[in-house]
Amino acid sequence: MELTFCHSSLRLPAISPSCCKASSHNSRLITIKPVTENIKPFGSLSKYCGDKVIRPVGIHGESRFSRFLIYGQHKRNSIQTCAQNESDGSDPILLKAQDEANSILARVSRFGSACFKFVRPFVMLQVLITASSLFARVLVENPQLFKWSLLFKAIPGLIAVLLCQAYSSCINQIYDVDIDRINKQYLPVTSGDLSMKQAWFLVIFEVLVGILILRLMNADRITTSMYYLGLLLATLYSTPPFRFKESPVATSIVIPLTGGVIQNLGVFYATRASLGLPFCWSPSIVFITTFATLYCTVFSIMKDITDMEGDMKHNIRTFPVIFGPRKIAMFSIGILLVNYIGATAAAIYMPQAFKSYVVLPAHIILAIWLVFQAWKLDNANYAKEASAKFYLLLWSLLMLEYLLFPFM
Repeated sequence: MELTFCHSSLRLPAISPSCCKASSHNSRLITIKPVTENIKPFGSLSKYCGDKVIRPVGIHGESRFSRFLIYGQHKRNSIQTCAQNESDGSDPILLKAQDEANSILARVSRFGSACFKFVRPFVMLQVLITASSLFARVLVENPQLFKWSLLFKAIPGLIAVLLCQAYSSCINQIYDVDIDRINKQYLPVTSGDLSMKQAWFLVIFEVLVGILILRLMNADRITTSMYYLGLLLATLYSTPPFRFKESPVATSIVIPLTGGVIQNLGVFYATRASLGLPFCWSPSIVFITTFATLYCTVFSIMKDITDMEGDMKHNIRTFPVIFGPRKIAMFSIGILLVNYIGATAAAIYMPQAFKSYVVLPAHIILAIWLVFQAWKLDNANYAKEASAKFYLLLWSLLMLEYLLFPFM
């Protein structure tokens, strides 16, 4: 069957919808569908073809128009797929970049957490409160000299003091790593969160930056000498061949000297020097220096109760190892009660120097709280966990004393 167009010798084969045409390139059969389009009839073509025009068929059984439609649809699908991938974040390159960023942030976070634990934050907090309270006390006694610019000048000095304390804690952990594998496995060097190389880098950084701050502040010889003395005692306490910490007598001298005398007098002197005031022994500085020195003496004894297992294994003769934890705890609590009795006596006999309505009730309450916690420790039979909590309580009591100091 053939369709003949008017005024033309062109002949097109009629295509049945169910007809199949064999490809000239392969032997498989391709189903051929008619492609038509509704158009307005024109000329004499309409009387042979009606309202439809049959388009020419390509060599593979598809019309050119059909292939154009399929290509356009494929293009639209590709664009939609890309847009969807970008919208839901499933682009492989983007996902890889996000994973790398998350990995870097995780490593930085772990390193920061390890550094924070490395400097022993509860000790750093105590030093921060100590320096701030001493600075505030000097300003309370000399309010006419207060200027806001003093606060900005005090910040570098405070950072230097914190770095000195950080050095003391960090150098001790480096040389105690074998003991801490038994006593304090949570510390960063012992647990592997910090490598030994990283630990040494932080220690050197703390020393150099602290000294640099003093140079930039033009600190006088006395302030600089006391700072160097603190670094020296921290080094002798932890590093061989000195290792003062292996002698209980040397330990009970070095820790009170560093934490009680040098720290208090150094900050007090530097504060008065920054205000243009000469150093003088006031009742308040004598009181807080004595109070802190006795507390640090207790720290030097009580700190080893939780470390008895590792100390005995490494043949370190501390007071708890020699006398037992109960006797040492009772002796330490007796020293602290003398501290609180002395504070109440100072408020009664020196009303011109201390505010009795602050000192008396505060120290009576703190002494009662200390006795109650000591009773709980005794009932716990001086277990390692109970001893650690009691040791942290002593630090908290000392920090409370410094917080009260500007208002006494």
